[in-house]
Amino acid sequence: MSDSIIFAQQMEEWAVIDEGLCELVDRLRAAGYRHTLEAELRLTGIGDDPGRWDFTMFLPEFREKGIVTVVDTAHGDRVLHSSTHRC
Repeated sequence: MSDSIIFAQQMEEWAVIDEGLCELVDRLRAAGYRHTLEAELRLTGIGDDPGRWDFTMFLPEFREKGIVTVVDTAHGDRVLHSSTHRC
């Protein structure tokens, strides 16, 4: 199975997490919470060329309500993507 097929399948699995995070933000806002929620995804085993992945696909609905940061833990906690700035 190719890496791109595996990546697409994993993105479908992240959809459940995306929905849950959006619901959490909505509940927090309803309770008066006004801070921005940040989800940090600490990935391992993404290979030596993380530039081939489109990390903007992670948590697309949540990134409209919060911040998404993707970290490569296999290579020294390197930030690969942040929805607040370009890496």
